[in-house]
Amino acid sequence: MNKSSGKTQINENALKKMDSSLSQYLFDQRENSMVHATLSEEMSDFGPVVDGDIKTVQSNLIKHRSRVFPKLSESPVLQRKYLFVSSITSCCRFCIEAGMPSDESYGLSDLYILKMDKCQTVEEVSDVYEEMMLDYTKRMQALKGKSKSLSPKVIACMNYIDNHLHDRITVSELATELEMNSSWLSTVFKKEVGISVSEYIKEKKINAAKHLLTFNEYSCTDIAEYLGFANESHFSTVFSRMENKSPKEYRREHFQKHFSRLGK
Repeated sequence: MNKSSGKTQINENALKKMDSSLSQYLFDQRENSMVHATLSEEMSDFGPVVDGDIKTVQSNLIKHRSRVFPKLSESPVLQRKYLFVSSITSCCRFCIEAGMPSDESYGLSDLYILKMDKCQTVEEVSDVYEEMMLDYTKRMQALKGKSKSLSPKVIACMNYIDNHLHDRITVSELATELEMNSSWLSTVFKKEVGISVSEYIKEKKINAAKHLLTFNEYSCTDIAEYLGFANESHFSTVFSRMENKSPKEYRREHFQKHFSRLGK
């Protein structure tokens, strides 16, 4: 009982100290005119990214170089790295909300954080930050352009598939989930996208598998289960047919080699 009470008392004391530190911190921030961006200010940074507005993003990046941010570290490099992680986290989620497939957005975020982590100077972190912002912007621009040529129901179908790659998806189940006629869906989807629904599902699952094989050490059995394949044999068959090599061969060719290039 006493031990438990002691822990509670320690936590309460820690909270009081944090309250005191927070008050002083906010006072210092106001005195030095260094405050966190408001939601509207954040949107002024990420809104053009979501809109695929490359010119505005380029202009904002120039202004970003001279902006003053709240202090997060005594080290200038760590300061910039912490800000980078905060920014890419917001960018990643804003883009997902605007229609970017979540696996693509999260994958980009992971890769850019890995690349940034190898930076040794403030300038290097800044360069990766600008590369990241423009990459997301160009992808959103391409996504917006593609969406204009697709009907809302086909876009809804694609979004559902992108967000349920871990499930075993059939055309009939997809049509039922989205309240569509399966025959109509199959016909319209192939006409607008250029491939059948089932081929699109396989393509997206294999792309996700390639990402997992390149950047993680999950076994083929785990990947097959995660992506909703019947078993590892089924996964290997589909992967080999689409990539002309087995999952294990693909991993041997890409895993270590890609990581060695991330910092370049």
